[in-house]
Amino acid sequence: MRVLAVWIVALSSLHGLLAQSIVFVSPSTKGLLTMSCAEGSLSSFEQQHYLAAVRYLASSLCPQSHIDSAVGVWKGQAENSGMIDGCQNDPARELGVLLAKYYHQEQALVFERNERGKASLVSFHAGQPLGVIAIMMAQANVSGATVIPHSHDNVIWVVAADPAQREQAITLSSLLHGDSLREEPGTAELIGDNDHAKAREIYRAILARAPAEVRELESEMYSEQFNDLGLETAPGH
Repeated sequence: MRVLAVWIVALSSLHGLLAQSIVFVSPSTKGLLTMSCAEGSLSSFEQQHYLAAVRYLASSLCPQSHIDSAVGVWKGQAENSGMIDGCQNDPARELGVLLAKYYHQEQALVFERNERGKASLVSFHAGQPLGVIAIMMAQANVSGATVIPHSHDNVIWVVAADPAQREQAITLSSLLHGDSLREEPGTAELIGDNDHAKAREIYRAILARAPAEVRELESEMYSEQFNDLGLETAPGH
């Protein structure tokens, strides 16, 4: 287990050197779920299609990216989600917008690593199950986190917008007896809006100004071929 933890931290460090930004976006339109339902959704076709779609888009926009299936935890509830590390900032924003628009999401979160940034990306390892993580998040006043599940070794990521949230994230690591704590400075950007219609207009405006390569990818996303991505890897197929 220690070897796995060291390998993941080393890989994360390598990505930090090669790339600037991380994209957090979910494909789920079911709303927030219980922990067990969200974790079960990681094996759903929705999630398999999402991962295949991310790989397809990232192959053009961020060919060195690393894609993880994840659970997004928000105030005691959760949803299946994902994290894409390995993009420069503009492609990261474009990738986040493409995915958020396609999956009818209100927002995509992009964290840009930047030594002068006032936000922080806090990550650590913890062996507790999602339910315990959610309880400890409430105790630490951490409202949201992204959890990448591994067997007995979850990797927890918290985007802290200010010093108070950073301290809360570190408190969460302490409560969970976290291992391999990392902090990275940067800037956090939520793209979209709490209103679906307004979010869609924001996405359209960003994509209208995007390079031709990105607009071409957007067109491809509404084809039958794109709609079938992930079928070959979905359970039962």
